[in-house]
Amino acid sequence: MNRLFRQDRMIASNTIRATFAGWHDQAIAALMLLAALAAARTWFVDRPWTVAAWAALAAGTLIGIGAGRLVRARLAFHAFDGLLAADALHPQARRRYMAAWHCVGLALLAVMTLIVRPSLLVVSMPAYFAGMLVAGLTGNFGMPKRLAGTARPGWTLRAWSHRPIAGVAAATVLLLLLSPARALGTNALMAVVGIGTVLLALTLTSVDDAVVRFMTIAGHGSRRIFVHHGKGIATFLAVSVPGCWIILGPVAGGIAAAACVAILLLLTLRVLAYRLHTKRFADFLVSILTGLLMLVAYSMPVALPVLALAMLWQLQRRGRTKTWLLA
Repeated sequence: MNRLFRQDRMIASNTIRATFAGWHDQAIAALMLLAALAAARTWFVDRPWTVAAWAALAAGTLIGIGAGRLVRARLAFHAFDGLLAADALHPQARRRYMAAWHCVGLALLAVMTLIVRPSLLVVSMPAYFAGMLVAGLTGNFGMPKRLAGTARPGWTLRAWSHRPIAGVAAATVLLLLLSPARALGTNALMAVVGIGTVLLALTLTSVDDAVVRFMTIAGHGSRRIFVHHGKGIATFLAVSVPGCWIILGPVAGGIAAAACVAILLLLTLRVLAYRLHTKRFADFLVSILTGLLMLVAYSMPVALPVLALAMLWQLQRRGRTKTWLLA
């Protein structure tokens, strides 16, 4: 067996074992997995085959791209900072490593497809290969070495987006954009409200994983870290929701409020995940949890609050052990 693959397999196994150490952790994880599979199966079975096939094509392609980029990132780590750098620089060992992990990805995708709708295998498998190819082609383009490390673009904007004035500015932009949109039909107008609120709110939810981890080990609790990162989105919520209500009515205000609450939940998940894990694994975990929440919101909306609270409680409980590590 490839030594690189064996090492990463052991790391992944130990990480999963440490993350779900207690029986209650395993029970919650199993419950969330079953709920996600049930929601996905319900959605795919109820759709015409053509619609389901397009969804499977998109999902398979995205999974293939994500898996390809993750494998290439791990190889880059092994080549520069890993214990098995010689293996990571050997072409044959690299190919075997990539093939092994992509076989794992294909197997997992095949199992999921068989559960949700077996007839979609003819779509999801080629889509994975297409995504893998896209990841391989785009991975060859990166930042020039002479520019790497000379600047960290986005730091100033990220810090500014956490200030209350940023939320006021974003809400003002939203209300100005919605004023001419009143000429649209009701359905189109509500769609513009929802999409505009989500897009502008997302610009206010950037999270610096290094800051979160430092604040955690320095003794700051999750509440203080969230307040540090959430001032912008909080003022955006306080200004945009009443503004939409006054200008466009209570339905628009409700849509804006729901969109802001969803983005606040995403921000909370990212903060709690960054307290526990590295950025790459935390982003992957948040993506999985967000997808699960979206599936449950579509298929079983009654269970959404319970599931969201369970996720937050679990992440918060585990994050307490990371506090005051500098003491």
